[in-house]
Amino acid sequence: MAKNSILFTAISFLLFSTLSHCQTLTSSEALCDSTLYPSVCKSVLPVGSPGTVPGFARIVILKSLEASKDLLASFDQHHPTSGPLNDCQLLTGLTVDHLTRVNAIKENILGNSEVNDLLTLLSAALTNYETCLDSVHEVARKSSENVVNGHEDILRRVSEGIKLTSVSLALSKEAWPITSDASATKPPPRILTEGKKLSLPEISYLKVTEGERMVYEKVMVVGRKLLQSSPVGNGGLKVTKTVVVNPNGGNADAFKTINDAVAAAPTMVESGNGYFVIYVVAGVYEEYVTVPSNKSYVMIVGDGIDKTIITGNRNVIDGSTTFASATLAVMGKGFIAANITLRNTAGPNKHQAVAVRNSADMSAFYKCSFEGYQDTLYVHSLRQFYRECDIYGTVDFIFGNAATVLQNCNLIPRLPLQGQFNAITAQGRSDPNQNTGISIQNCRITPSAELVSSSFSVKTYLGRPWKEYSRTVYLQNFLDGFIDSKGWIEWMGDFALQTLYYAEFKNTGPGSETVNRVNWPGYHVINKTEAVWFTVSNFIVGDSWLPNMGVPYAGGLM
Repeated sequence: MAKNSILFTAISFLLFSTLSHCQTLTSSEALCDSTLYPSVCKSVLPVGSPGTVPGFARIVILKSLEASKDLLASFDQHHPTSGPLNDCQLLTGLTVDHLTRVNAIKENILGNSEVNDLLTLLSAALTNYETCLDSVHEVARKSSENVVNGHEDILRRVSEGIKLTSVSLALSKEAWPITSDASATKPPPRILTEGKKLSLPEISYLKVTEGERMVYEKVMVVGRKLLQSSPVGNGGLKVTKTVVVNPNGGNADAFKTINDAVAAAPTMVESGNGYFVIYVVAGVYEEYVTVPSNKSYVMIVGDGIDKTIITGNRNVIDGSTTFASATLAVMGKGFIAANITLRNTAGPNKHQAVAVRNSADMSAFYKCSFEGYQDTLYVHSLRQFYRECDIYGTVDFIFGNAATVLQNCNLIPRLPLQGQFNAITAQGRSDPNQNTGISIQNCRITPSAELVSSSFSVKTYLGRPWKEYSRTVYLQNFLDGFIDSKGWIEWMGDFALQTLYYAEFKNTGPGSETVNRVNWPGYHVINKTEAVWFTVSNFIVGDSWLPNMGVPYAGGLM
């Protein structure tokens, strides 16, 4: 975009905001000084011209979007072939999508829900850029190959993107604060779909034999808590089509692979159009499944944990990046998985090896098992919910920078490599304005059989700070006695100990005693008023989207 065009657009945004909102005028210089990158902020905003905070925020958001589009176009010129740059290209595409959605949010309808959308999308865009650099640095550390050589311009643009997006996030948070609500300090009402009388949906059948019709009957039973006939918006899930994956099926309409079924899903659907349900019959599926960002509202339902199994073994030792090692990678909004085991069988000696990478907004996993060692579950970005799942791993086995709630799950540390320790979480919040973190509520943290048989020869901690503003809370969980009494472990030296936010609230069990916990400035034993902010209703705004999925959940404290 030409400089004059950018200036004209900036002035237009400024005038519109000033005239339409009649807010107090402020100087761009003073506003920029409150961000992490004042010089970048001042280079974008008009110097010496007063304006409103929303107007200034819109200018920087637009600049961030244009910079992201330019970066995405540059990949076509560079033709990346290395793993980390492939990651960067994918992540930049997601960032363009996120910032486009932010730019389309109308200022005159910015209620709390829209503000949460805006902050969530900006937080994810920032995470995408950070993940790109993580992949580059990861490969550079383990390889003699210079992965940066010839791509310096791309990495410079990524660094600029981080700064611009951070400024956009800071100004947006200042411009559109979440409005206070008298009920916000009270626990939200408990919302639990379990126990309701549920009816089954009308499902569009393919041409089926009597045998295949029995398969459809089975998926309706297996997914009974999910496949509800209530219309979207009234506490139920609308289903438009169900297909079957059955490699051994006799019917020609059954798909042989899960990826083939995903490819058949419609693109860019809205929630009101209903879910595309993929029923995966019992069996072991050795494939790497991707649900891309243009495949929204896809549901994958299996026959149950340890019956329907998706497995792979990609890992960083054998040449993958952590980001690209996932057996299942999901990016499509509104994704649901239920009754499935998801594995990465690379083993502890292969280090980072992801079973599931989730970058899907408003996504949910219900009654699934995640099995790996280091980096099992990558809660990468956006808003996510996990209910009644089993999660196995060793080092940092729940990690990432989404806004995530795990509820009524089993977290099961395993036996790592000799010399390693277990850290259940490694949360990756890199900016103080990101609305991200990991909230673990009413779960059970117990050791695996092999950890028990080793006489607990390794220590297990609740988490460690992967990034500077790491945020993790444990609410109302059962912690078994193998949890180390200090609770948490450093990443390296005193990194992030001043800036992280780690908290515990009313946990039980022999590992829950807090008297000998770390004394870091960022660690807290919190009260009910603070804890409620990390519940489903508040932290991931779950009341606005989980009822439409049919997944059971508790909105507040239990």
